[in-house]
Amino acid sequence: MPQPTYKNLKAWTEASDLVAATYSLCAKHKRHIDRELAEQIRSAAVSIPSNIAEGSGRGTQKDALRFLYIARGSLNELETQFDICERTGLIPPDDRLVLLEKTTLVARLIGGLIKYRLRRIHNDSPNDK
Repeated sequence: MPQPTYKNLKAWTEASDLVAATYSLCAKHKRHIDRELAEQIRSAAVSIPSNIAEGSGRGTQKDALRFLYIARGSLNELETQFDICERTGLIPPDDRLVLLEKTTLVARLIGGLIKYRLRRIHNDSPNDK
């Protein structure tokens, strides 16, 4: 049976949707969010599905798990940047709430993948640890 690709992972799909929402937010508020902050926000967002994909393409469960942790770190970075934008009045609270729903879903899905990979590490052969 062929291994599923990262594109079949709901976490990757939802993280990619979060990237699109992030780009839309930056475009919508480009007069308020300076170029450097917008670039950092977009970079953190793109890092999430990118790391999910990269980890899925690695040879071991341990490598895949490491990239999921990186994706989760990028998600935390993105949430922080959204919080800062709201606190400083760069984006309205309503836009932040929409993004919070998306980041919460992605966090839950990444958490599920992390648990799955941890179980696989503990159940697989010692060579995959």
